[in-house]
Amino acid sequence: MKRKIGWVLAAALLVLLAAGGCAPKTPTAKKKPTPVKTEQKAETVPTYRVVADNNLDKFKQTHGQYRTINYDPQDDLVSLLPESLAKLKKYPQTTTVRAYVTDWQQASVQMGSKPMTVLTVQVQKVLTGKKQLAKQEIRLILPGGFQPYGQYDKGSIYHDNTIPDDEPVLTQNNQIPIPTIGSTIVLPMRKAAQYPAKEYLAWLKAAKLTTAYVPADAHSMIWRCNPQTKKLTTNNPLREKELTKWAGQGNQTWATQYKRLTAELEKQL
Repeated sequence: MKRKIGWVLAAALLVLLAAGGCAPKTPTAKKKPTPVKTEQKAETVPTYRVVADNNLDKFKQTHGQYRTINYDPQDDLVSLLPESLAKLKKYPQTTTVRAYVTDWQQASVQMGSKPMTVLTVQVQKVLTGKKQLAKQEIRLILPGGFQPYGQYDKGSIYHDNTIPDDEPVLTQNNQIPIPTIGSTIVLPMRKAAQYPAKEYLAWLKAAKLTTAYVPADAHSMIWRCNPQTKKLTTNNPLREKELTKWAGQGNQTWATQYKRLTAELEKQL
């Protein structure tokens, strides 16, 4: 009897084990991979652009709203415009750059009766000439600057009596408008101290500008650059009118050279 009961218990145990083995397993949910956060890096603003923004704010605070008087120096101009970029590369002691204007200061000493402006520019790229100037900060001298209206127009038959003599006005050559802080320019330039005139060299020394640069041809070869489109336009508004006039009159030589050089420079930007 005991043996029979034992066999029954053993059989029951086998049934339970079999049932447990065949029972469906509870499915385990697969863990989804944790998404990796990819942060887009904010565009790094070059330090010189931050400096330019600060300097522009200071300039506006200092000068506020002001009159601009464009004068005609009555000079006999000789254009140094080359026929092509290849010819420009052969200009002695000349470097062509794309540069960003970061500051605008008036020279501490006037040259004769005329104020002079010193632009601080950051060289972004060297297009021809000294490659070591790339990413360097240099000073660029241009004619014009602020002075009391009475000092500028003293004794002139064109004197405007509605303008107070003590009002500061910006006077600039009508063919060489001074590029603004925050603008991008392209120009061939040379060391100012290369020019041999004794009076000019004495002025450079007095104004502490012996290491500064000047445009190789301020009337014809300063371009304003659009950083987005990489297109160049002349800095000289009168030259733009001349290009249109000469083309209309059939004088294609100078206009063709200018357009060719501009297009070749754009490819280097």
